[in-house]
Amino acid sequence: MEQGTLTLKNGLEVPFRVVRSATRKRSYALQVKAGVIEFRAPRWVGLAELLTFGQKRHRFIANRMKEHAAKTVRANAKEAAKGHWCELPPSWYQRAAKIIYPRSLATFARMVGVSVNSLRITSGRSVWGSCSSAGAIALSWRLLLVPSDLRDYVIIHELCHRKYMNHGPRFWALVGKYVPDYIEKRRALNKLGAEIG
Repeated sequence: MEQGTLTLKNGLEVPFRVVRSATRKRSYALQVKAGVIEFRAPRWVGLAELLTFGQKRHRFIANRMKEHAAKTVRANAKEAAKGHWCELPPSWYQRAAKIIYPRSLATFARMVGVSVNSLRITSGRSVWGSCSSAGAIALSWRLLLVPSDLRDYVIIHELCHRKYMNHGPRFWALVGKYVPDYIEKRRALNKLGAEIG
């Protein structure tokens, strides 16, 4: 079976496979199944033509990947509640973070009223996130392994540093404006930090 990785215009790398048929039809199509692009085409259609077709459908593919990533994260959260994790490689979470984090960051940045100059995905185990004075935000992909409300708190926490580059009273007052129970969330994250590998 023909397979590989297709790099979309937005830089997202998505695995693909080609399912061939002996039909004489001149049409072909693609769908996204479980995070993989599946091209269905007659044998006479060249791979280059299929990949070009996939590039033209980059928005459709990116949207399906976002839906798949969100669905998988929700499934993992349910499995975690049962006492065990779904086994997925770190590379999968890193790719999912590149899809999910920018969206959340943009939403909360508008809410807080700040701008972000760049986002970097890290593998931090104890440091969930950071913010530089230049407006560079770093977030650990491991945040995908914690409940979404805790992940949102980390993002808001870092965005509040765009106004106050310290942990003084005004900073915490701003955080509390958007996350009233931030103390409980900080405690929960501290506990999870030693539990998530």
